[in-house]
Amino acid sequence: MEEVGAEKCLSRRRSVTVKPFRAKDERVATLKKVASILQKSETDRTHEEKDILLSCGDVVKEVNLRQEKRDRVKARLEEVEDAPEILEEKCMRLAAALSRATSLAVYTGAGISTAASIPDYRGTNGVWTRLQQGKDIGNHDLSQAEPTITHMALYALYKARVLKHIVSQNCDGLHLRSGIPRTLLSEVHGDMYIEVCRTCKPNREYWRLFDVTEKTARYSHGTGRTCHKCNSILQDSIVHFGERGNLSWPINWNGASRAAKQADIILCLGSSLKVLKKYPWLWQMDRPVNKRPALYIVNLQWTPKDENAVLKINGRCDEVMKRVMTHLGLEIAQYNRAKDPIFHHAIRLQAIEQSTTSQPCLEEPASLVESDSKNCIDVNQKSVKEEDGDDETMPKTEEDCNSQITTSEPMTAYPAPYFTALPFLSMGLPFPPMYMYPHLTPFFYYPFIQVPPLMIESPKPKPACSFCMENEGSLTCLFYPRDGDDPVSTDLSATDNTESEIDSNPEPIQENESLVLDPTTPIIQSAKNPGWFGKGYRKGMRKKR
Repeated sequence: MEEVGAEKCLSRRRSVTVKPFRAKDERVATLKKVASILQKSETDRTHEEKDILLSCGDVVKEVNLRQEKRDRVKARLEEVEDAPEILEEKCMRLAAALSRATSLAVYTGAGISTAASIPDYRGTNGVWTRLQQGKDIGNHDLSQAEPTITHMALYALYKARVLKHIVSQNCDGLHLRSGIPRTLLSEVHGDMYIEVCRTCKPNREYWRLFDVTEKTARYSHGTGRTCHKCNSILQDSIVHFGERGNLSWPINWNGASRAAKQADIILCLGSSLKVLKKYPWLWQMDRPVNKRPALYIVNLQWTPKDENAVLKINGRCDEVMKRVMTHLGLEIAQYNRAKDPIFHHAIRLQAIEQSTTSQPCLEEPASLVESDSKNCIDVNQKSVKEEDGDDETMPKTEEDCNSQITTSEPMTAYPAPYFTALPFLSMGLPFPPMYMYPHLTPFFYYPFIQVPPLMIESPKPKPACSFCMENEGSLTCLFYPRDGDDPVSTDLSATDNTESEIDSNPEPIQENESLVLDPTTPIIQSAKNPGWFGKGYRKGMRKKR
């Protein structure tokens, strides 16, 4: 009897667990049946099918809702272009907004590089689209890509001091090659030409002429080369799906968040914004709606920020930027390979490192190759002259030895006229020295007569980078120095270290050891400097209040 009762309990449990599955299967079957009936036209439906639709009203509503969602997704994936008249009007509105902008931030995506034969991701021929369709992606040589019209238009806006920052999701490095300084650029997904030493503090960046991601993958970023300073393994700067980028360069999240706070206009170019929408600080979502920066979007497809945009332009980035720059009266400079900063700042591979990559290098312009060869010839000639003992500074002939020394200004006689001395001579006074020695007048009559001080020219500071000085007029390097050092960051780190050492040692420093303080007098320690926005400053303000 006990065995029979146990079997009944088991059968009940099985029936309880099987019933939901059966109900679900029946519902799926009815959904499929109703969907197939709805695909037919009303004239082709039989009486039985019409009765089924009438009896399953809730299922019909669910099928219609699902179909509407599918149609909406398909419509969002389609690339739509505005008519020429509408496009011209929208470009005029965008140009008017840019002319009034005080701080412009630009968010760029893969759509601005399609003109450089680099495929996008979610377009009709994008990488993800072709993978979903089971098609081949194809081979694309990114070393042949050059900055497009949109890249050079953004460089023109930077030169006009309109553009303040660029947040790029591209890894092609074309923004840097167009001339945008790295301090005004946040490549949030990394740069395919930059590898970093994470062991050095601050991190050392190596800008290469080839793709450094040949041997790297997700969670595996070693490039196979070593740092020239600490001999540790270099890593690429690419941020894959599921990873979090924490490099100061080239990712530069601090600069992106700072620019988003100060921006009054945000211009999105060629991006679906499906990744950037997840970062609320880029859109200042913590502010009221009327205090957020105005949003302008240029893209062929739908974006999740279209409802929040002041203006959405459905057009290609190059065509839109051409029209906008024409309305602004700014000229878009053509890309000049000889002025590409990557050829002047990239660190070449050493002889030992030649076997670490098989990727093609960027072809250097002929002018740079000729200049490098001339420099090599000049260096060789100088070394030969030094070996021969020749010195150009030594005189070679007797005329050079017997040359007379000439002064730059001729010697003049006493400049004062004779009658100016008569009053002094008639009174028996000596002749005033101010007329005999006019260059010594300030020493004799300083309270009465003042001579302007001599203009001594201070030595001009030496520029850190000749390329940045010639093309941008900057004494500091705006890109990545060849030696891998960042003078700005090292100086900042040095000052931070000194300040931290001072703060960590609050005891007063005794300059004179013989000075003995009275033990009864209390020692007053100087307060730490918390900075304008430090926690100590805020706590102090709260206590005062």
